[in-house]
Amino acid sequence: MLRKWKVDVICLQETKLKLISRRIIRSIWNCQFVGWIYLPSKGASGGILVMWDKRVVECIDEFIGEYSVGCSFKNSKDGFLWAFARVYGPNLDSERRRLWDELAGLCSSWEVP
Repeated sequence: MLRKWKVDVICLQETKLKLISRRIIRSIWNCQFVGWIYLPSKGASGGILVMWDKRVVECIDEFIGEYSVGCSFKNSKDGFLWAFARVYGPNLDSERRRLWDELAGLCSSWEVP
């Protein structure tokens, strides 16, 4: 489907994977120009995987937190800078403060859309 839809960036949530290797990436998106970043799952839930075609976008910076993953990108064609982030929030009220602190730090580190 990834080849059929001709995607440039994709995010998969709920991967339920603690470790993601090049072998797994190739089985998902058979592209030799793929870049990726991931947040491992905690136990039997969670996990975020972001993949991109390095011919189309360049990852300028990346962030992996306890609850979120993000990248700042630069388009290869026009040089447009932008950011992409995904969150897997905690279910416990006692952990939500750390989530919001993490997101505040992420949002303030990049001044891009």
